[in-house]
Formats: sequence, C-alpha cells, structure tokens
Amino acid sequence: MPLKQIMSILLLAATCLVQGGQPTSSANQPNFIIIYTDDMGYADAGPFGDPLINTPAIDSLVENGQAWTNFYAAASVCTPSRGALLTGKLPVRTGLYGNNLAVFYPESKKGIPTNEKTIAEVFQDNSYATGMFGKWHLGDAKSYYPTRHGFDEWVGIPYSNDMDWEVDGITLNNIFSPPWKIADKLSKVMPVIQQQIYNPSISDWQVPLISSRQEPDGTFKDIELERPADQTLITQKYTNESVRFMRESVDANKPFFLYLSHSMPHVPLFRSSVFAGKSRQGIYGDVIEEIDWSVGRILDAVEQFSITSNTYIVLTSDNGPWLMYGVHAGSATPLRDGKGTTFEGGMRVMTFFSGPGITPGLSNELGMQTDLFSTFISLAGFTKSQASMDSFDLSDSLKKRTPSPRTFVPFYKGSELRAFRLGNHKIQYVTQGAYGMPPARQVHDSPLLIDLINDPNEGTDVSEQNPQIVSQIDAIAREFEESIDVKPSILDSQYSKLLYWLSKIWN
Repeated sequence: MPLKQIMSILLLAATCLVQGGQPTSSANQPNFIIIYTDDMGYADAGPFGDPLINTPAIDSLVENGQAWTNFYAAASVCTPSRGALLTGKLPVRTGLYGNNLAVFYPESKKGIPTNEKTIAEVFQDNSYATGMFGKWHLGDAKSYYPTRHGFDEWVGIPYSNDMDWEVDGITLNNIFSPPWKIADKLSKVMPVIQQQIYNPSISDWQVPLISSRQEPDGTFKDIELERPADQTLITQKYTNESVRFMRESVDANKPFFLYLSHSMPHVPLFRSSVFAGKSRQGIYGDVIEEIDWSVGRILDAVEQFSITSNTYIVLTSDNGPWLMYGVHAGSATPLRDGKGTTFEGGMRVMTFFSGPGITPGLSNELGMQTDLFSTFISLAGFTKSQASMDSFDLSDSLKKRTPSPRTFVPFYKGSELRAFRLGNHKIQYVTQGAYGMPPARQVHDSPLLIDLINDPNEGTDVSEQNPQIVSQIDAIAREFEESIDVKPSILDSQYSKLLYWLSKIWN
C-alpha cells in the first residue's frame, strides 16, 4: 500500500467523526479499563500460555472476548511504551525516548510534556471520572504526576520497582559522580543488586507509594503513603483501589476510565503470602497468578456493579519479558528474544479485548497500543477527537471482524528505525540483543526479510528469494521515516551532563 494512502488513513483515524452522535446521558456512556502489566511475556497467559501457570481470569477474557496475537507495544522498554499508550503517538514524536538512557530515573527533572494530550485528558474533558492505580514512569516530579495529565486520582509508584536502591551509600543519584569513581562504584554495587533481585527484601528498594488527587478547587493533594512501598501487597493495593474507584464512579452515576498499571512481573518479584508457593512455575508463576487474581477481581466488580454490558476492558503489557533474569522472567515463545530488542519478543504482546459488541475469538490482525487512543474515542461515541498521528480506530475490527486498518508496524529503538513490518513480512535494518546478550549489533546494508507467518522466531532471512517484497517494504518504511518529525530526546537531555562524562570514560 503506498505511503500516501497509509498516511491518509492514519489522519482519518486520528481525527475521525464517529457516526451516530454523542450519548445523551452519562448513564449510557461506556466505561473503559486498561490493565497494563510490566514485562509480561507473550506466552505467560492466553492462547500460548504456560500450562504450569494457572490464569482462569485471563482465560475467561480469551473465551468471552477477543485475543489479538499480532498486537504491539510502541517500544521495548517502559517509559517510551507508556508514553505512547497514553498519547497515541510514537515516542519519537513526543521526545519520550532515549538513545542512551531509555527510561526516567528517580529525581528526574523532566517528564511527559504538558502540551501532549493524553487519552485520560480526553475522557476528563468529556466528564468521565479518571483514575490511575499503579506504576507511572513518565516523570516523578509533582508537576508530571498522573493527576497533572488527566487523572482525577492516582495511587502508585512513580517509576520501576527496582529503583531507589542504596548499597554502602551508593545510589542511582550519586553512582556517576565523580566520574572517575564510576567503575569502582559499579563493581561494588552490581553483585549486591543482582543478589537482591533474586532474593528481594522490601527494604532493599526505597520506592515510594504515592497518593495524588485533584481537589474540586483545582489544587492537588499529594501524599507519600509509604517508603519503601510494601511490594508484597502492592498488587492487592492497586486492585482494591481500582475497585473502590469503580464503585464510587458507579454510585456517582459517572462513566469512568480506569488505568490499572501493575508494577510486575518486572523484577524484583514480590507476591502476597496467599500466592507464595502457589504456582507450579515458581515465584514468577506466583506473580502472574496474583495478577490473574487481580484481573478476576476487576471482572467480578464489573459484574457486581451491573456494568458488564457497558464496559470495555483491555489487557496488555508494556513490552516483552526481561529474559536476562532467567526463572524470574516470562517467555515470549514462539517469538524471538524479549525486552530491550526490536525482535518480535521485545514488542509483540498478547492483548485481550472484551466489552459490548466485541466478537469473541482469536484475531491475527495488526494492532498497536497507540491505536487504543482512537479506538476508545470511537467506542465512547465522542463527536470529535484530538489528532493522534499514530492511532488507528480498531473498533470495526473488534465488533465486525473487518480487517484492521493498521497494515504496518514501525520498530524503533530510541530514534533509530530498526525494523518495519508490512502485512505478514518484516524487514530488519539493525539487529541487536539487549543488556549485553547476543546477537551483537549489526547494521544490514541490505535489509533482512522475515516471513512472520512461517518464521515467528525470525531465524531465516528470505530476502534473496523475495527481492520485490523487500523493495516494497523498504520504500514504504523509508517514506514513513522521512515523514516523522523526530523530537529531541527528553530522556537524553535530562541526563546530558552524565552522558558527557560517560562518553569520556567509554571513549
């Protein structure tokens, strides 16, 4: 499909006017729930789920809803992926990416730009109650809290649960200063951190649990509830707060948008005593089974509050599994690799939809998390939306099983376009493992071609047998890349002095 046609469809999806008009009262406006996991593997639950992990609630979404097997996160690590989910835009358009440091760290001075409108703000503008419970990771300064970006309230942690550590006085905030002591500090810290990840204690990670709420007068009430957060109870905490928010919204006769963003299965792994030793797949299985319990609680609440016929639910993950942690990580089988890479296992995430009118079954159509922006706007029946350049409306695919309007997927690592999928084929410009794992970085002068239907593990280059397909995808990918106005990296600029000193050491 020519790029001009692709872009025209994109623009139409981003600014679509929904037929049928806006609902006449709040009582018949649908509710929306996103359940977002962290580093969950493609094969941890669902149609390719691990038989040793018991996930009855997620299985019910498969049975009663629609499971998408070709659905993608917009990045293979936390911050850019989460920014894309909420804005409907690729990270390179918003600056929420890094070519050197890929995520925000504690005491960051920057975060998600205030001029980027989130899907929560769209719902807030349309008189929805909006609540977020869980991990944020888009800036930990108060001016970047979720409540400053469209959420009425938030209870959660500001960044990943493996941050805010201290080893012999060394922390993330002083480990790189002075620069000539970095190597010595790293040699002291890394063995301890690795040990703590595999045998975690609550006190090892000084991650704060924060409550933030926007008051009726427009001011904000921000409270640090715990430091360190009791991560053994954190899945339950997020879930109970979510159910409470749902109940209060229903009692107030307000439609709601709920974003339940779990901290796990990102390492270090924690679970409550009820789930300790419960799974046949060890601690990782315990964590997934507690997340499944959480999904079940949300589904039970939807039924209890009599909103089943009026509530859409999406379950997906921010990226693939963090494979370097072995038995503390999930599986992307049959996909290749995991978190931190632009191989399929890094960005393709099993995704489940349920709600009124959604046809049950398995879908092999293409979708991305950026598409939830326009899809929700369409399903909500809003008469107009904010433009979101990278968001397609998937509502007809969900309800009528029509082909997805998305025909392509760009695979970015930072600002580098490393791969591009068109239909069932994917070309790779750059291949590289993550976190020191193979393969070593290789730039391919002639792109590799992968047939994802017959080779989801990306093991065989079929470019020589299909030069026309390579030329077609390459032309569209290059045009698409040239059409992107790449914003400067917010993350790299956040740590510009640090990167300067690191470059002196590395070079």
